[in-house]
Amino acid sequence: MSQFIKRWPLVIVIILAILLLVLIILTSGQRDKLSSMEGLVGEFITLVQEFLYKLVTNITKFFSSFRERRQLVQEYELLKERLVLLEQQQLEMDEVLRENQRLKRLLDFKQENNPIMVAGVQITGKNPGNWFNTMTIDCGSDQGVSVNMAMVNDQGLIGRVTEVSSNWAKVRAIVDGQSSISAIVERTRDNGMIKGNNTFTTEDGLCQMINLPLDSDIVVGDRIITSGLGEIFPKGIPIGEVIEVVDEKREKYITAIVQPAVDFQRLEEGLVVGSHDN
Repeated sequence: MSQFIKRWPLVIVIILAILLLVLIILTSGQRDKLSSMEGLVGEFITLVQEFLYKLVTNITKFFSSFRERRQLVQEYELLKERLVLLEQQQLEMDEVLRENQRLKRLLDFKQENNPIMVAGVQITGKNPGNWFNTMTIDCGSDQGVSVNMAMVNDQGLIGRVTEVSSNWAKVRAIVDGQSSISAIVERTRDNGMIKGNNTFTTEDGLCQMINLPLDSDIVVGDRIITSGLGEIFPKGIPIGEVIEVVDEKREKYITAIVQPAVDFQRLEEGLVVGSHDN
């Protein structure tokens, strides 16, 4: 009994107050004036009623605010999902815009250089590493692609088709160590060969122009283009720009280091073209 009193004192007080109130009502009759004891009990009952009213009101407000908070959390999560969806849609739109810009530059390149375009291609695979030394494209003999055709983009020459199947082909980039292409210096018209620098031990993304005559006036900044010799590549496709001239007297030829016009770390699509003579 003592434990019950310690645990529930407020309940006991309320019960006693109610009993006193009932007793007063039963014994008071129709009196106009309450006794002092009855007044004290009435005041106590009033205080208890106010306390209970405030308690119930606060509890109601608490649960109401809890429901509102839960609703706000749900709305917040919904807005987060919508934001993620909008960001994804924006990324997709940006990617489509960039692709359209690249394709427009390819079309402008074709109109300006007037090669025989065989196919617009997507790169579907590449060799391991950061550079596109060799790559696979999504067009082959069924689309008119054949060995030794050139692959280009709006920046310039990418490489040469080396292997063809019905619906895919392999392309060796001009930066690959096994690549060799006839080229000329646009300003001086000196002929030479462009060879790639990328090997299993070295990957600098550069090319060398070799077999230049000793009396060549080639200088840093000269543009290198395809020569059109051999009836393989169309003439005049940009290859790159000279960044260094190596003039070793003991050699019979001058060598120039060429920075390719194409960014061989970021390739996605291109054109396969052939010369008018081929």
